[in-house]
Amino acid sequence: MLAICDADIIGKKFEEGDIQISVTKEFYGGKECTEKEASDLIKSPTIINAVGKGIISIMVRKKLVEKENVLYIQGVPHAQAVSVA
Repeated sequence: MLAICDADIIGKKFEEGDIQISVTKEFYGGKECTEKEASDLIKSPTIINAVGKGIISIMVRKKLVEKENVLYIQGVPHAQAVSVA
């Protein structure tokens, strides 16, 4: 499993209605990476949990998630992807 997010939202919490997400350093934190490194990281996991405009944009471009399946919480995109290949 890969938990990945945009660096600028680490430590923030987003809420909208009954939905909330906490982008904690403990879960999403780790190594900050470039867009190329992020693109490489999302190639192999069977489960991806992603938050943020940058990483979701990469996942849409790589066809790992469709735009219409992205959930927005206070305008921040969140998606999960599962590979069954």
